[in-house]
Amino acid sequence: MKKKTSKKDDHLLEVAKSICTYFDDEILIFNDIRKMAAAEIPLNTIVSDTNVVLYCAAGTLKLNVNDESYTLMERHILICPPNADLNNYELSEDCYCHAISLSSNILQSALKNNISLWNKCLYVDKTNLLTLNEEGEDLWIKYYDLMATKIMSDQVNSYDSFILQSIVHALVYELCGRMILNASELIQRRMTEHTKQSSTIFQNYLDLLNNTPVKYHPVEYYASQLCVTPKYLANVCRQESGKSAIAWIQERVIYDIRFLLTKPNISIKEIAQLTGFDTVSLLGRFVRTHMGISPRNLRKKGA
Repeated sequence: MKKKTSKKDDHLLEVAKSICTYFDDEILIFNDIRKMAAAEIPLNTIVSDTNVVLYCAAGTLKLNVNDESYTLMERHILICPPNADLNNYELSEDCYCHAISLSSNILQSALKNNISLWNKCLYVDKTNLLTLNEEGEDLWIKYYDLMATKIMSDQVNSYDSFILQSIVHALVYELCGRMILNASELIQRRMTEHTKQSSTIFQNYLDLLNNTPVKYHPVEYYASQLCVTPKYLANVCRQESGKSAIAWIQERVIYDIRFLLTKPNISIKEIAQLTGFDTVSLLGRFVRTHMGISPRNLRKKGA
């Protein structure tokens, strides 16, 4: 479920969007977070229900993430999970830092079955603070410049949002690979061997979820398919990914709905049937609860 926000939080988010470099339903980019500091916008404003990537190009950025202190310097990248508590951030006078906020949906669509590696690095092995070498810094700058060039282009392309998301997908894979490289040999071996029973169950759950055409089922349904109890499956998901089994189902259902809404030849009623909802009303309630908009309006926005 989405974390509830106050009117003050919503106002700050709108202010943040007004001064950011780019935003849509999946991505929010700040080229220079000094603009946020100048507007007195807390970093928590852009982290709710999203993954925030901070890259320090110069100077220093000090902040607390879930009560753990970090100091980012040149070539440092910090990846913060959804709903993390980011506070007490301080910038040096010469600080130049990018911030990219990515929805869980865009991460899932980018990594697909490899999402388990991202989650292991981020939640289990805590390899979310990266130090880039010269080659890594050069790659990051090229990715970022490509995004910036696309965003600032005056030429309108009907596929602009898809092009930008494709660049972000590549960047996500780059980050995932670098988190694995930053892990210890023991961690790498554990991630690649998948010897633990919980790791096997979790991967089987993701595989089952991916290969089930209609994903809108209770956790009990998937647990029975895997021959485990719902409670055990819930514990495994929390342990391996930091997210509940229900959250995984909801994300995959949302992804299918978004995809089907991009198909103009498929009616809303047909989408409800294809995604496991008995009525259009139930589909609408689910979409409004998790995306804050009706299916029809979401389709108009290009899903």
